Amino acid sequence: MDPVLGESVAPVLRDLARAQIHAPTFDDDDWIGDREYVSCMMWSADGSGSGLSVRRAASGEERIAQAADQVQEWAIEDQLWGAARTNWPPCPSHPASHPLQASVVESNAVWVCPVDHSVVALIGEA
Repeated sequence: MDPVLGESVAPVLRDLARAQIHAPTFDDDDWIGDREYVSCMMWSADGSGSGLSVRRAASGEERIAQAADQVQEWAIEDQLWGAARTNWPPCPSHPASHPLQASVVESNAVWVCPVDHSVVALIGEA
């Protein structure tokens, strides 16, 4: 995996592991074909795949939030849908209604509540 992409995805993979959600496997298929972005494919055990990409020129925090958003979508659709609650990571203030949202706040890649915009945790520490 490209080092920029590896650094971008590592924090959210820690969050997946903490939640005991199986991480996807990655390959180096640069499906986006644009030098401004780095991309790869995320694969599920059933063979389904999703693309992952981040903008090279974005700050490290922005790349982490971009990657977290895409991995979160993959986890919800490919791992949790029909098998478990789909609000991962769950919002502690609203645990039955929505997942947290990846964002950048004060130069940190964080998980925030999409309702009240409170910062819950750094991505990688949820």
